Amino acid sequence: ARPRGTPCCAAVQMHKLASLSAELKSKVQDAGSALSDVRSRVTQQVIDAAGGGAAEEDEIPELQQHARIDASLRRLYERSDKYMRALNQVCEMSRALSEDFANVLADPALGQAASAFKAAKGPHAQADSTVLGQVLYRNVFQPVRREVEGRKDFERRLADRKKVRLDYEAFRRKQVGLLQSDPTNKSVYEGNLEAAAKTFARHSEGVARDVAAVNAERQQMLSVAFAGLVLSQLEFFSSSAGGPPGGG
Repeated sequence: ARPRGTPCCAAVQMHKLASLSAELKSKVQDAGSALSDVRSRVTQQVIDAAGGGAAEEDEIPELQQHARIDASLRRLYERSDKYMRALNQVCEMSRALSEDFANVLADPALGQAASAFKAAKGPHAQADSTVLGQVLYRNVFQPVRREVEGRKDFERRLADRKKVRLDYEAFRRKQVGLLQSDPTNKSVYEGNLEAAAKTFARHSEGVARDVAAVNAERQQMLSVAFAGLVLSQLEFFSSSAGGPPGGG
């Protein structure tokens, strides 16, 4: 008879099997994790070879430069309009102030100076400010507005570029997924990725040329507009500092 307290043979074997099962399960999980890591690395390598990971912004330098120029143009559009309005207001208030001082000062010397100041800010100066506003409108505001509002075809070209890029990234992700789930057709999916990358690269080259041309045209326009702004500023301040018509 088996002594009390001695485990039976079946119980011992069951314990050994349970321990072995747990050990095998742990090894299988470790192997699965290692395989998953390998697959992730291979997938990333394929993505990199096919043109890099998905990016929120287009990586073409010309498009990045275009985005900066376009943002500046939109600010210039708004601020040049405010500048012209403010300049007109300064001219109008200068004329009003000159009249107020000329009408109220009792001191003869100051009254004479106020009258001269009023004459300097009279109809002649108002006509000069009108001409100055026209120069600003023609050389600064109008060209900037034309760039902001007048390139509808180009904006459609950029919208098409965004769609092409998103479609390409979606296709690439799909092919990478198939590469993982169906490794027997690996060469097919790799060929698809390579062909898509070449097509996308050709499209990118065409977009880069078009955008570079627009960027150059806008830089030329901005140079002329800036020169117009500087000259108008100099003219405004020199006329403001000058004496009354007919003065020495």
